[in-house]
Amino acid sequence: MNLAPLLHQYGYAAIFLVLFLEAVGIPAPSEITLVTAGVMAAQGQLSAPLAIVVAACGSTGGACVSYLIGRTGGRKLILLYGRRVGITEERMTRVEKLFTRWGMGAVIVGRILSGVRLLISYPAGFFEMPFSRFLVATVIGALAWPILAVEAGRVLGHYWDQVVDVLIGTGPWILAGLAVAGLGYLIWRLRQRHRTPL
Repeated sequence: MNLAPLLHQYGYAAIFLVLFLEAVGIPAPSEITLVTAGVMAAQGQLSAPLAIVVAACGSTGGACVSYLIGRTGGRKLILLYGRRVGITEERMTRVEKLFTRWGMGAVIVGRILSGVRLLISYPAGFFEMPFSRFLVATVIGALAWPILAVEAGRVLGHYWDQVVDVLIGTGPWILAGLAVAGLGYLIWRLRQRHRTPL
């Protein structure tokens, strides 16, 4: 997915919206958005510090909305309507276990981990974590994640021409290798499925 045209057109507003939606629990391409922002920053088209701050604000805002929904609506409400955007009971249970074990640390780390970012604020709400502690943990994690992703994009952006050259030269071989691996995996699964017990 090429988000550069979207970032060119809507700039920091697009970064804010993507991170806000993800923090509310709606799957959004935050990884690609932030890395693309970093690449564009390396090319002088965006400010990396401003992109990081805007991303952190979007993530924190969305997380606070999720926290309030969890605190006022509870688990049943989240599961009832969350299924429409991929929030299943199984996924929620995994995040709840993470939260009950690590508490504030889970909120910080959860803002960095893909998949967990979407859900970690809800259990903080319905387990009634004090909002001040939740906010501190969220801000720390919401800053850490964009710093990592945008800086990775900046490094990539500085070597973009070399990366493109490598991909052009090795792309067909990589695709061929993936195709062979995929075919091998498919054959293995078919054999496992049709294997009869002794």
